[in-house]
Amino acid sequence: MKKIRNLKLIKKISAIGTSISVIAITANSSFAAEGIGTAEVTTATDNIKRVITSIAMPLGGVLIFASIVIAAIKMIANANNPQKRAESIGSLAWICGGGVILGASLIIAGIIINISTNSTGSLINS
Repeated sequence: MKKIRNLKLIKKISAIGTSISVIAITANSSFAAEGIGTAEVTTATDNIKRVITSIAMPLGGVLIFASIVIAAIKMIANANNPQKRAESIGSLAWICGGGVILGASLIIAGIIINISTNSTGSLINS
């Protein structure tokens, strides 16, 4: 019984090691280019900004709004049950926490883009 477990463990470890090796080999070949030009950096940062402003912000806003509506419906439906109503009110804290995390992630993404490009469109030290 222990031998079978050991063989399964060895197979899993070897599969993980093989996967890590393949990823490392692929990463080395993809980063082997001479350097990144200003045009590529500008295109990449513009694409990231476009994705953040056109997808992440509206999607996050819609999800937060839908969550608040669902919590409100639950509160209305459970108006006569104090236990379930308290649970519905508690879900508002989780919704607020999600909104704070979404806002913080958008701010951090903007800071990273501005620091990495030095607000000029080219990478620092390039």
